[in-house]
Amino acid sequence: MEPANRSYELLTAADLEKIESVAMGSLAAIFDRAPVAGLYRDRLILLALAQGSALHYLDGRNGIKDFDVWAFFEAGPSKRFPHRKRWCVDFGPSRFGRHPDDAGYSGRRLDLMGRSIDVMSGEAPEDAVRRWLGTRAKSAIAVRRKPMFCLLPRRSFGERII
Repeated sequence: MEPANRSYELLTAADLEKIESVAMGSLAAIFDRAPVAGLYRDRLILLALAQGSALHYLDGRNGIKDFDVWAFFEAGPSKRFPHRKRWCVDFGPSRFGRHPDDAGYSGRRLDLMGRSIDVMSGEAPEDAVRRWLGTRAKSAIAVRRKPMFCLLPRRSFGERII
């Protein structure tokens, strides 16, 4: 398959499962090599598909340049999750092909970002993320412009968060 700026292949539930798997594998490696991120190893509350790839999942017309995945962690450790960091990993060969600018990748790039957020006692992860999305944080403002779909927790898999 020739590299293309965007893939217009439709995303399925099986694709969301693979995105979740790739993201979780990447997080495990990040926790092992990044000391501050490692503080959050057991604090993941929600994993979500976001931005352009989430819009494509919704409308099938946007196209997929890359897969944007956001990991949300319950705040607590003395240091916040590295919020300006973006980890890029290879989604691997698939019907989505690869972007022509992503030299060294065999498939689409998966960008993984994370945030530590406050969670109120008894609050559902989805509600905590929605509350964060309503804040004045620059990243929250940018992310809430497009839909977001839950990858984890599994009970909400594929549900629209925003």
